[in-house]
Amino acid sequence: LLAGKTGSGKSTLLNVLITNLGLWYSPDEVELYLIDFKRGVEFKAYATHRMPHARAIAVESDREFGLSVLQRLDAELARRGDLFRKVGAQDLAGFRKAVSSNNGSTGDPIKLPRQVLIVDEFQEMFSEDDKLSQEAAQLIDRLVRQGRAFGIHVVLGSQTIAGSQGIPRATFGQMAVRVALQCTEADSQLILGDNNSAARLLSRPGEAIYNDAVGAVENNSPFQVSWLSDETREGLLDQIN
Repeated sequence: LLAGKTGSGKSTLLNVLITNLGLWYSPDEVELYLIDFKRGVEFKAYATHRMPHARAIAVESDREFGLSVLQRLDAELARRGDLFRKVGAQDLAGFRKAVSSNNGSTGDPIKLPRQVLIVDEFQEMFSEDDKLSQEAAQLIDRLVRQGRAFGIHVVLGSQTIAGSQGIPRATFGQMAVRVALQCTEADSQLILGDNNSAARLLSRPGEAIYNDAVGAVENNSPFQVSWLSDETREGLLDQIN
């Protein structure tokens, strides 16, 4: 769960994350699903450069397309659940070990790639109180609660969490890893925790707090986001290809 006001460096952080995943891991190890509801072009470069890890890239996304991506990942979650049950595995590491020890006798690939869903301005999915919004909330909740064990991970980004409708607070509670950039005291407490307003003290773009304990104050880890210019990113994407 990631939040930061306009100019805080949130987009840079997302681009650093995506680019580094491409540099460190092969497409056989990580697949990316990128959705941008910001009406911008932040993710366009990954389509232009045909980043091999990207299975779906949505720029200026509509809600229907966003829902279709969630449905696709939910179907993959169910498929992996069936595969894991066949070999008695509880998580991705256990599945890989079981299939490897069986010398691939199940006929399934030894290494399922991790899948990472990154949604920028996710609250736009819930801009209307309708059936689509309700289904999207259910799918995100299931992916957040069950996905990690099956190698499916969710990153939700927004300029503000305050006033976010659609996703239950219980879903946010399942997301242990929080990153807060410059934001209001109210947003700091929403993303980090009721008694954790440390993010309101952040004063420069890219300055952030990482917390992997559902916002517990003692687990705040300040850091500075690396600067990644468009030119550098495009060069790195060419290198990845």
